[in-house]
Amino acid sequence: MCSSDLDVIVVDPGHGGIDGGTSVGELLEKNINLDIGLKLKKELKKEGYKVIMTREKDESLEKYSDINSSRYRKDLNARKCIVNDNDPIVFVSIHVNSSKKPSARGVKIYHYPTSIEGKKLAQSICYSVDNVVYEGLLRENSIRAEVIGENYYILRETENTGVLVEVGFITNEEDRKLITDDKYQDKIVFAIKEGIKEYIREVK
Repeated sequence: MCSSDLDVIVVDPGHGGIDGGTSVGELLEKNINLDIGLKLKKELKKEGYKVIMTREKDESLEKYSDINSSRYRKDLNARKCIVNDNDPIVFVSIHVNSSKKPSARGVKIYHYPTSIEGKKLAQSICYSVDNVVYEGLLRENSIRAEVIGENYYILRETENTGVLVEVGFITNEEDRKLITDDKYQDKIVFAIKEGIKEYIREVK
């Protein structure tokens, strides 16, 4: 069942431009975020949603902010304003994780700690990732997606239900291969989309 044309979703590929995000060698988080974000836009539009992107190319967003602050803070402020100005039914910020522990891996879905709806959305996406990616694609029983409450700026300062999805760890060899693989990207995008759809079905 397609959604109403009134249902707006904001997709936020993290970092961009001068801000590469986390990295290993020449592999930069910002590029993976954008690849997955654009694929997610395409899939959500197929479902009938109106999709707003915070960025659709390799750029940082500080030039779109009028606050007097650091480049980093201005970039975040611009992303917050795009979300708030478009009043989406949900928003999703796409990122890649990193850790000093090479063994750390897996998809993490963050919501603002006191947001009941954010937690519901995160849990819906988590269930979908487990089903589509870990059980369906990877046949993996030892790892599952994780829902975490976190006080991130994009979750704290926005007025709408949203989550931040870390699609894997760039610092883990297995995850690094996955997050740069088209098939994995397609599956994680499908899983996020299905999780969003299920959440919207429940709240309507």
